[in-house]
Amino acid sequence: MQFRILGPPDLLDEERRLRAPLTSPKQRRLLGALLARPNAPVPREELVREVWGGDRTPKHARAALGAHVAGLRSAIAAVEGPGGARARLTAGPDGLLLRVAAAETDSGRFGLAVARAARLRRTDPEDAYTVLRGALPLWRGAVLGGGGGPHGPLCAALADGLRDERHRALGMLFDTALRTGRHREVVPELREAIAAHPLCERFHDQLMLALCRSGRSGEAIGVYTEARRRLTEAHGHTPLLRARLEQISTRAPELSGEAAGEYPVLPAPRPPLDGPARTGRERFAARERERGAGPAERSVLGFLTDLLSGRELYSGGG
Repeated sequence: MQFRILGPPDLLDEERRLRAPLTSPKQRRLLGALLARPNAPVPREELVREVWGGDRTPKHARAALGAHVAGLRSAIAAVEGPGGARARLTAGPDGLLLRVAAAETDSGRFGLAVARAARLRRTDPEDAYTVLRGALPLWRGAVLGGGGGPHGPLCAALADGLRDERHRALGMLFDTALRTGRHREVVPELREAIAAHPLCERFHDQLMLALCRSGRSGEAIGVYTEARRRLTEAHGHTPLLRARLEQISTRAPELSGEAAGEYPVLPAPRPPLDGPARTGRERFAARERERGAGPAERSVLGFLTDLLSGRELYSGGG
C-alpha cells in the first residue's frame, strides 16, 4: 500500500497494481493534513480549517467533515479492505489519526532516498547518483495535485517542505553527475531546472561547469552574463558565479577535478606578472599570451577579458 501525494493524490496497491484515485479536492486536503502529521492525532478544528479554509467554513462543518473522512476511508478500503481502512484511519477524542510508515508514502520514500544519497555523495557519488535517479520519478506533478483551491497551513507547510527537498535533491543529482563525468548528459536538465528556478544561483553555477567540461566555455560565459543580470536584480550579488568565472579565467584545475561539482572557492589573488601597476585585465591577457591560446580560443578569451574588466566596474552588484 502506498499513499501518493507527489502529483495527483491516490492510493496504490503496488503488488496488484490496484489504484484508488482521490478526485474530491476536500478529500485531497484531508489526506494532506493527515500526512503532514502521520501517526499523530490531528484535531478536528484544524482539519476543518484545512478542508474548507478559514473564511469558508460551513455551518455544520464537523458533520460535513465526517462525510469526507468516510469517503477517504472508503478509498483505503478499496485497496486494503474494510479491516485495513479501520486500522489505518482512526478517530478519537484528540482528532483523527492516519497510521502510515514512511516507506508507505511516495513523499516518505523520496525523503529516505535523499537522506541516503546525502550520506553517499562524498564517498560514493556513483551510488548517490543512482539513488537520486531512482527517487526523482516519484514526483508525478505538483504536491497534492496542485489546484483544488488554497491549502490550509498544514498542507501548505507540507508542500513547501517537499518542494524544498526536491530542489535539494536536484542540486545533489547535478553535483554527483558532474563528479561522475556526466556533464554532457545533465546540460539539458540543468537548463530545465533553471527555467523552473531562475533565481537559483547554484543551478547556474552547475550549468557553467557542465558547459566548460563539455568544451563549451563560450556558452558558459553567456550563462554567466545572463544570470548575473537576473540574480543581481533579485539578490544584489552573485558570489558563486563570480568565483566560477574566476576559475574559467585562470583555467583552474578545479574545473576538471572531482571537487569541481562543489561550490567554487575564489582563488587567492595572484602576484602581478610585471610589477604592481598591471590591471587585472592586463594580467589575464598576459597569462593567455604565455599559454599560447589559439585563434578560436582567443575570441572567447577576449570576451572573457572584457567581462572580467567589466566586473570591476560592476563591483557594486556582483
